[in-house]
Amino acid sequence: MDIKNLEKALKSFMTGDIPVSDLTHILLCLYHCDRTNYRELASAAKGSLDEALLALWEWRLVIPVRSSRCSEWDSRILSAEPEEFYEMPNISKTLVKKGIATGTWDSISAILDLFQHMGEPEWEKMPDLILSIKKNTVHNTINGARIGVLCIQNGLKDKTGAMIAILKGAGIISPKLAAIGQMAKSKSPHYEFNPSVYAELA
Repeated sequence: MDIKNLEKALKSFMTGDIPVSDLTHILLCLYHCDRTNYRELASAAKGSLDEALLALWEWRLVIPVRSSRCSEWDSRILSAEPEEFYEMPNISKTLVKKGIATGTWDSISAILDLFQHMGEPEWEKMPDLILSIKKNTVHNTINGARIGVLCIQNGLKDKTGAMIAILKGAGIISPKLAAIGQMAKSKSPHYEFNPSVYAELA
Protein backbone atom coordinates (compact mmCIF):
# COMPACT_ATOMS: atom_id res chain seq x y z
CA MET A 1 0.00 0.00 0.00
CA ASP A 2 2.87 2.40 0.78
CA ILE A 3 4.23 2.00 -2.75
CA LYS A 4 0.86 2.41 -4.45
CA ASN A 5 -0.05 5.47 -2.38
CA LEU A 6 3.26 7.20 -3.02
CA GLU A 7 3.14 6.36 -6.72
CA LYS A 8 -0.35 7.85 -6.95
CA ALA A 9 0.82 11.02 -5.17
CA LEU A 10 3.82 11.45 -7.46
CA LYS A 11 1.72 10.91 -10.58
CA SER A 12 -0.34 13.97 -9.64
CA PHE A 13 2.47 16.23 -10.83
CA MET A 14 5.31 14.19 -12.34
CA THR A 15 5.53 13.65 -16.07
CA GLY A 16 8.32 12.36 -18.28
CA ASP A 17 9.87 9.23 -19.68
CA ILE A 18 10.93 7.70 -16.36
CA PRO A 19 8.23 5.46 -14.84
CA VAL A 20 7.04 6.90 -11.53
CA SER A 21 7.25 3.41 -10.05
CA ASP A 22 11.05 3.56 -10.45
CA LEU A 23 11.18 6.80 -8.47
CA THR A 24 8.87 5.45 -5.78
CA HIS A 25 11.19 2.64 -4.73
CA ILE A 26 14.13 5.05 -4.39
CA LEU A 27 12.10 7.53 -2.33
CA LEU A 28 10.84 4.79 -0.01
CA CYS A 29 14.41 3.64 0.56
CA LEU A 30 15.56 7.17 1.40
CA TYR A 31 12.49 7.94 3.48
CA HIS A 32 13.36 5.28 6.04
CA CYS A 33 16.88 6.60 6.75
CA ASP A 34 18.73 9.91 6.99
CA ARG A 35 21.29 9.11 4.31
CA THR A 36 21.64 6.32 1.77
CA ASN A 37 24.48 5.52 -0.59
CA TYR A 38 24.33 4.66 -4.27
CA ARG A 39 24.93 0.97 -3.66
CA GLU A 40 21.89 0.70 -1.36
CA LEU A 41 19.68 2.65 -3.76
CA ALA A 42 20.77 0.42 -6.62
CA SER A 43 19.38 -2.58 -4.78
CA ALA A 44 16.04 -0.80 -4.37
CA ALA A 45 15.78 0.65 -7.88
CA LYS A 46 13.71 -1.17 -10.47
CA GLY A 47 14.89 0.71 -13.56
CA SER A 48 17.78 3.03 -14.40
CA LEU A 49 19.00 4.42 -11.09
CA ASP A 50 21.06 7.20 -12.69
CA GLU A 51 18.11 8.61 -14.64
CA ALA A 52 15.82 8.27 -11.64
CA LEU A 53 18.27 10.10 -9.37
CA LEU A 54 18.53 12.91 -11.88
CA ALA A 55 14.75 13.30 -12.00
CA LEU A 56 14.49 13.28 -8.20
CA TRP A 57 17.36 15.79 -7.95
CA GLU A 58 15.61 18.14 -10.37
CA TRP A 59 12.57 18.11 -8.09
CA ARG A 60 14.84 18.51 -5.02
CA LEU A 61 13.31 15.37 -3.54
CA VAL A 62 16.78 13.83 -3.31
CA ILE A 63 19.94 15.83 -2.64
CA PRO A 64 23.49 14.54 -3.10
CA VAL A 65 25.52 14.95 0.08
CA ARG A 66 28.87 15.71 -1.58
CA SER A 67 29.48 19.39 -2.33
CA SER A 68 32.09 21.36 -4.25
CA ARG A 69 32.08 24.23 -1.74
CA CYS A 70 29.26 24.38 0.79
CA SER A 71 25.84 23.00 1.66
CA GLU A 72 23.82 25.06 -0.84
CA TRP A 73 21.94 22.93 -3.34
CA ASP A 74 23.59 24.40 -6.41
CA SER A 75 27.03 23.43 -5.08
CA ARG A 76 26.04 19.79 -4.56
CA ILE A 77 27.57 17.23 -6.92
CA LEU A 78 25.30 14.56 -8.35
CA SER A 79 27.47 11.54 -9.02
CA ALA A 80 26.68 7.89 -9.68
CA GLU A 81 29.41 6.16 -7.69
CA PRO A 82 28.98 3.22 -5.26
CA GLU A 83 29.93 5.21 -2.15
CA GLU A 84 28.14 8.47 -3.00
CA PHE A 85 25.54 9.43 -0.41
CA TYR A 86 22.15 11.08 -0.84
CA GLU A 87 19.60 12.64 1.51
CA MET A 88 16.21 14.36 1.47
CA PRO A 89 15.37 17.94 2.49
CA ASN A 90 13.05 18.05 5.49
CA ILE A 91 10.01 19.31 3.57
CA SER A 92 10.54 16.75 0.80
CA LYS A 93 10.63 13.96 3.35
CA THR A 94 7.42 15.25 4.94
CA LEU A 95 5.73 15.45 1.55
CA VAL A 96 6.71 11.85 0.86
CA LYS A 97 5.41 10.86 4.29
CA LYS A 98 2.03 12.41 3.46
CA GLY A 99 2.03 10.74 0.05
CA ILE A 100 2.64 7.34 1.63
CA ALA A 101 -0.20 7.85 4.10
CA THR A 102 -2.82 9.42 1.84
CA GLY A 103 -1.93 8.89 -1.81
CA THR A 104 -1.96 12.65 -2.38
CA TRP A 105 0.73 15.31 -2.74
CA ASP A 106 -0.54 17.65 -0.05
CA SER A 107 1.82 20.57 0.45
CA ILE A 108 -0.40 22.44 2.90
CA SER A 109 -0.67 19.48 5.25
CA ALA A 110 3.06 18.73 4.94
CA ILE A 111 4.03 22.34 5.68
CA LEU A 112 1.77 22.49 8.71
CA ASP A 113 3.12 19.20 10.08
CA LEU A 114 6.76 20.10 9.50
CA PHE A 115 6.67 23.55 11.04
CA GLN A 116 4.59 22.38 13.99
CA HIS A 117 7.17 19.64 14.55
CA MET A 118 9.96 22.22 14.29
CA GLY A 119 8.30 24.20 17.09
CA GLU A 120 7.57 27.24 14.94
CA PRO A 121 5.04 29.40 16.90
CA GLU A 122 3.57 30.81 13.68
CA TRP A 123 3.20 27.41 12.00
CA GLU A 124 -0.38 28.09 10.91
CA LYS A 125 0.78 31.02 8.76
CA MET A 126 3.46 29.07 6.93
CA PRO A 127 1.40 27.56 4.08
CA ASP A 128 0.25 31.00 2.90
CA LEU A 129 3.72 32.50 3.25
CA ILE A 130 5.37 29.67 1.35
CA LEU A 131 2.75 29.75 -1.41
CA SER A 132 3.30 33.49 -1.82
CA ILE A 133 7.06 32.88 -2.04
CA LYS A 134 6.52 30.27 -4.77
CA LYS A 135 4.28 32.65 -6.73
CA ASN A 136 6.92 35.39 -6.54
CA THR A 137 9.83 33.32 -7.84
CA VAL A 138 11.44 33.96 -11.22
CA HIS A 139 12.96 30.81 -12.72
CA ASN A 140 12.40 29.24 -9.28
CA THR A 141 14.55 31.97 -7.67
CA ILE A 142 13.68 34.78 -5.26
CA ASN A 143 15.74 37.33 -3.37
CA GLY A 144 15.86 37.87 0.37
CA ALA A 145 14.35 41.35 0.22
CA ARG A 146 11.26 40.03 -1.52
CA ILE A 147 10.90 37.25 1.06
CA GLY A 148 11.02 39.96 3.74
CA VAL A 149 8.17 41.85 2.06
CA LEU A 150 6.13 38.67 1.80
CA CYS A 151 6.71 37.91 5.49
CA ILE A 152 5.23 41.30 6.37
CA GLN A 153 2.27 40.75 4.03
CA ASN A 154 1.58 37.39 5.68
CA GLY A 155 1.56 38.73 9.24
CA LEU A 156 5.16 37.85 10.11
CA LYS A 157 6.55 41.36 10.40
CA ASP A 158 8.56 40.59 13.53
CA LYS A 159 10.17 37.47 12.03
CA THR A 160 11.50 38.67 8.68
CA GLY A 161 15.12 38.33 9.81
CA ALA A 162 14.78 34.85 11.25
CA MET A 163 12.40 33.47 8.66
CA ILE A 164 15.00 32.88 5.96
CA ALA A 165 17.02 30.70 8.34
CA ILE A 166 13.84 28.84 9.29
CA LEU A 167 12.89 28.27 5.65
CA LYS A 168 16.42 27.05 4.88
CA GLY A 169 16.30 24.59 7.76
CA ALA A 170 12.99 23.27 6.49
CA GLY A 171 14.39 22.68 3.01
CA ILE A 172 11.98 25.18 1.44
CA ILE A 173 14.75 27.41 0.07
CA SER A 174 18.51 27.25 -0.37
CA PRO A 175 20.99 30.09 -1.02
CA LYS A 176 21.71 30.35 -4.72
CA LEU A 177 25.35 31.01 -5.48
CA ALA A 178 24.82 31.97 -9.12
CA ALA A 179 21.99 34.48 -9.53
CA ILE A 180 20.32 34.46 -12.93
CA GLY A 181 18.76 36.93 -15.33
CA GLN A 182 17.70 40.36 -14.21
CA MET A 183 17.57 39.27 -10.58
CA ALA A 184 21.37 39.29 -10.60
CA LYS A 185 21.21 43.10 -10.48
CA SER A 186 19.81 42.98 -6.97
CA LYS A 187 22.21 43.26 -4.03
CA SER A 188 19.95 41.07 -1.92
CA PRO A 189 20.95 37.39 -1.57
CA HIS A 190 19.14 34.99 -3.87
CA TYR A 191 17.44 31.75 -2.93
CA GLU A 192 16.29 28.71 -4.84
CA PHE A 193 12.78 27.49 -4.05
CA ASN A 194 12.19 23.76 -3.60
CA PRO A 195 10.07 22.84 -6.66
CA SER A 196 8.50 19.82 -4.97
CA VAL A 197 6.59 22.19 -2.64
CA TYR A 198 3.16 23.00 -4.09
CA ALA A 199 4.10 20.92 -7.13
CA GLU A 200 0.49 19.78 -7.21
CA LEU A 201 -0.57 23.30 -8.25
CA ALA A 202 1.58 23.43 -11.38
